[in-house]
Amino acid sequence: MSSTNRRIDRRTVLRGLCSGAAVSVGLPVLEAMLDTHGVALADGSPLPKRFGVFFWGNGVRLGTFVPKTTGAGYALTEALNPLMNVKEYVSVLSGYDVKTGNERGHHAGCVGILSGAPMISQDPRGAPYASTFSAPSIDQVVAAAVGKSTRFRSLEVGVSKNVSTSEGTTLRYLSHNGPDNPNPPEYSPKALYARVFGMGLRAGGAQATVDPKLALRRSVLSAVKDDVNSLRTRLGKNDQRRIDQHFESIRALENQISTSEMAQPTAAACSAPTMPMDTAGDANLTSTNLAMSKLLALSLACDQTRVFSVQFSGSVGGTSYPELKISGNHHALTHDEGGDQPQVRSITTFIMARFAALLEALKGVQEGEGNLLDRSVILASSDCSEGQPHSLNNYPILVAGGGGGALVHPGVHIKGTSGNASDVLLTLLQAMDLQVTTFGQKGGQTTRTVSGLRA
Repeated sequence: MSSTNRRIDRRTVLRGLCSGAAVSVGLPVLEAMLDTHGVALADGSPLPKRFGVFFWGNGVRLGTFVPKTTGAGYALTEALNPLMNVKEYVSVLSGYDVKTGNERGHHAGCVGILSGAPMISQDPRGAPYASTFSAPSIDQVVAAAVGKSTRFRSLEVGVSKNVSTSEGTTLRYLSHNGPDNPNPPEYSPKALYARVFGMGLRAGGAQATVDPKLALRRSVLSAVKDDVNSLRTRLGKNDQRRIDQHFESIRALENQISTSEMAQPTAAACSAPTMPMDTAGDANLTSTNLAMSKLLALSLACDQTRVFSVQFSGSVGGTSYPELKISGNHHALTHDEGGDQPQVRSITTFIMARFAALLEALKGVQEGEGNLLDRSVILASSDCSEGQPHSLNNYPILVAGGGGGALVHPGVHIKGTSGNASDVLLTLLQAMDLQVTTFGQKGGQTTRTVSGLRA
């Protein structure tokens, strides 16, 4: 640690004014915030852990997804090959079933893998096949425990807007506080930027919004310039460099978002989304996912939140993939494409590349002696095992991150013996230091954890 650093509090923020509105920008973890060994905060408390969920619809082709060998030396499969640069952080869990009942395939699978509980049928309300969660999703279980320490209890983002709007909250939303109580995802990187780093912020946990009366007319970095300059005089060279890198990342995001949304109305940038169910965004899945990944990484680095979820595509998602030059939507292809389904396989590989982009964004942010991915616990899964039969057996489950030393590193392939996917969820909750010994309900309830996943 540089001897020129003066101690500063972890919650230090930079403040300024922009167009008469107050602006605040959080800081990443700096050496000046750490103890003399660089592995904890200056007051002795540990660096925070983060928890995330990455979700996609319609399952996988298991033959191209599950590694042939177990242990740390597993070989990446066709579908998992995009994870090559972060393989050391990724564990593959196979042989685990969602045991909450398979009343309705995708519906039951989505609720089961995220909450360990059965779905609630809502057909009596006159909505065919409609369902909702019967218990909080795992991200909100974690948020209830750690979310009070940050400005945002949790952040929820979506990439493909092509989700079902007629079958209850299960298919439309990923994150749930409980029955009929979802946390809608933000689909606009520009709106998320304004919400977290912009002006006119209204605190409120997962439901925090941006004041629609205020527009993000120019960079927040310009507004806090004086505070930045003052702070730099108190920091050593390493921290000065870290500050510069942090703001370069924010500036790059500003430019990327401004360019990608140049044709969008300015007012849309600063208003909460109304969840438009069009498919226009499917043409920009890669760029949207990348922008969201970088924004989430910055939000975690600034300790604006410690919990997030990414709904890349919805359950039974009708997402199209023009970037792959594929005609037809994902859900239809899982049923209609013949043979070994080469288009379905290419979609799964594409999705794994988007998951890799998230992990690489976290890995790229230095924190203490490691990076954000070292301090993260991330669950990645889908609404079913294979899309065609709607199977809930042998579920595709990935666990990523180091968990602050709580998860095995390098990652491993573990073939389950208990058969209950809730074992994985309970293990992750304990890796996040939650004092729980059981998780799930009815058939999905478990008291067992995954041997070999914890460090």
